Amino acid sequence: MRLWSISLRNLRLRLVATVLTMLSIVVATALYAAILVMSEQTEQRYKGSIGGYQAVVGPKDASQLEVVLNTIFNVDVAPGLFPLRICTELRSGKGAGRRSQVRYAIPQARGDSVSRFNFPVVATIDEMFSKYEWNYDGERKPLVFQQGGPFTYGYDDLLQLAERLAAHESAARAGASEIPPRPLIEPQWKRAVVGARVARQLGLGLGATITPVHGKMGEFGYHEHPEAACEITGILAPTNSPLDTTIFLPIGLHYLIDGHEGGSFLVEIPPGKNPDDAKKLPVLAERLGLTAVIVDPKDHFGARILRQEFASKEAQVAWPQDVIPKFLQQIGNAADALAVIAWLVLLVASIAITVAIYNTMNERRREIAIMRSLGARRLQILAIIVGEAALLSLFGAVIGLLVCHTAMFVMQGVVEDMTGVYLDWLQFRPWELWLVLGVTVLGGLAGLLPAVKGSMTQVADNLAQNY
Repeated sequence: MRLWSISLRNLRLRLVATVLTMLSIVVATALYAAILVMSEQTEQRYKGSIGGYQAVVGPKDASQLEVVLNTIFNVDVAPGLFPLRICTELRSGKGAGRRSQVRYAIPQARGDSVSRFNFPVVATIDEMFSKYEWNYDGERKPLVFQQGGPFTYGYDDLLQLAERLAAHESAARAGASEIPPRPLIEPQWKRAVVGARVARQLGLGLGATITPVHGKMGEFGYHEHPEAACEITGILAPTNSPLDTTIFLPIGLHYLIDGHEGGSFLVEIPPGKNPDDAKKLPVLAERLGLTAVIVDPKDHFGARILRQEFASKEAQVAWPQDVIPKFLQQIGNAADALAVIAWLVLLVASIAITVAIYNTMNERRREIAIMRSLGARRLQILAIIVGEAALLSLFGAVIGLLVCHTAMFVMQGVVEDMTGVYLDWLQFRPWELWLVLGVTVLGGLAGLLPAVKGSMTQVADNLAQNY
């Protein structure tokens, strides 16, 4: 009979003790694998999601991390506003240096969401679907539509709306006898493009209606904007990025939603003026507030150069390729700490194996003595007992990985809703094999002490029935 089959038989004979000891290995392995998977998937999501973003312009008072996380990953609320003039200068190549002229500068305005999942609403222009490029399998190309197509709303439309809004707002603030009418929402503006996950989660298709809400459901001030209910004209193909959870609307619609118009303009308060008088000062079209501008410089090193050359007291340029690695490093430090805890759990589990097998040695002295009398050598006895510990660890590690992948399948939707990280539960990674091997070796080492004791059993002293 092979030595490993004897080890397996011994584990079956002590099934209850085997199962209870194996549980600690299962838990430790599943915990360690889950930590590595979450860390790996999070890093892939964040690194993969910045592929289409060369530079992001945001408000000056926010940190670059806040600007990047909000603009690219839809994290938290917009950190502030800056004037439309910044975007116009970028698009014209003014004020940013010769080598930092841009291929496109796409404005964004945020603040609303949709449904209990709080899918963010991003108001923008149609260049988001014609000029902006996403990295599809190493190839940069415009966003791909799974169904339908984009809405139509250009930058010139935004400039015209800004002029009309500024004229109305300035006259209203000055108490003029004749106030130009406030622009109305045009029917052709009530269109929306949604990400793949939005459509899947809410069961939406082309022609369905989606209504943005102010703020987030359950928070103070939450209310719907029925006047801005939009028909879905396009559904984006999956990208496994925050684009899948985003709803895009024409930016002009955003400024005409009830409650948005009054606070949309940034007013410069002259020296000596009371800040409370800001509501009475006239506004300028170029001071219409934006939350971000997505920029793609023409020069190969343009993002870095633009960040260095850009000078404004109201806006700044964030370079995602610089910000995100630093952010992931912080996440990686936390993941490393959790991984150390998981290894400590594995160590405790290996000690449990040592104790469990060691405590059976007294009961197994006669059994080992009989094996020795039949010709088994000390080294074979040592191998059998070490094999028990190794098999125990091997089975625990394999089951632990299966538990991890099963948990990923069950919790896939919950984790994606809470963190935005998609868990691919069907993907098995090379390091999982190394994990199984490492846990098996660790278990084998844990069985060395009881194996040495078992191999030292004296035949003559333990063959008697009673001892």
